[in-house]
Amino acid sequence: MDTAQKILVTYGTLSLGYGFALGIPMSQARMRSPEASRHLVIAHLSAIIQGAVHLGLSVALGLSQLTPWLESASALLLTTGSALFVAGATANWLQGAGDHFAERSLGWKLLSASSVGHITGIILVIAGVVIGL
Repeated sequence: MDTAQKILVTYGTLSLGYGFALGIPMSQARMRSPEASRHLVIAHLSAIIQGAVHLGLSVALGLSQLTPWLESASALLLTTGSALFVAGATANWLQGAGDHFAERSLGWKLLSASSVGHITGIILVIAGVVIGL
């Protein structure tokens, strides 16, 4: 397993753990009310989904023919984007944000910043996999 794959596996595992841990406050909220904060639900689900995605991308990078530093850069971009996304959803939940677009909350800023890492990182992975096929 190369460095890029290790980055993705490590982040994927940590993301799953964080997502599962967010299940605790979500369950507590649901015991008091028929619904939980949508920002908490987004943070919980996105951490779990992104964890699985990063584990899958670690396998995809095994097919890549990019230079190792580009593969590592793509992994770092993807994990940074994902961490910003989950941090944004978590910040919105903790701050009790309503419409984070209208409020331009800290969470909204983190969520917005996440797209740079996600888009750039996935373009590199796609290019590496296509070249490798």
